[in-house]
Amino acid sequence: MTGKTDGRACAWLLALLALAAAGAPAYGEAPDGAGAGAPQRSIASAQEFLRQVLPGNRYVSTFMAGLLEKARREGLRGSFEPLPAIVDANPVAECRSMLLADIEGTDFVVRDRATGDGAVSNLADLVNDGLVGSPDGFDFGSIRALHRAGPRVHLRFAGEQLDAVVHMEGEEIAGRVYEAFDYLRRRCDAAAATGF
Repeated sequence: MTGKTDGRACAWLLALLALAAAGAPAYGEAPDGAGAGAPQRSIASAQEFLRQVLPGNRYVSTFMAGLLEKARREGLRGSFEPLPAIVDANPVAECRSMLLADIEGTDFVVRDRATGDGAVSNLADLVNDGLVGSPDGFDFGSIRALHRAGPRVHLRFAGEQLDAVVHMEGEEIAGRVYEAFDYLRRRCDAAAATGF
């Protein structure tokens, strides 16, 4: 009986070695669906990814979304021209990063839907600041809702009724940015320790 058992064990070991030689990941390697040799996901790596890819893309903060909503409620059409560019997405601490956009060259344009008459105001002059966002950063655990629509990633922060929106250059990179935000949202949520 030991001959058959030794033969099966040897065959299993040979099959495992063949898989390893072919580059198949061993059990327990490469979490989160990453391939063999891919860096493991972590809070720090997700924050670093966002630090690298967000600058240069466009951003509408929750405050800016509020201006658009107020114009809409008054029967006007509001827009930002051009959308402000993200200038800084540096990590501040674990689970906390900046999301700053330069609004110096952005105008808030409001038009009457019926007549087409409009007004243009420089956004930086309206808010007496050249940046939108907080240098103290935001906590990824405060993201309460997250979704992607084409190249846009919508973030709903705790206590807010409107979404902040990150406008990416394309859908593929928007999908990766969405994954990073979602990873950080789940890992940084203090309530996750409750199991819910």
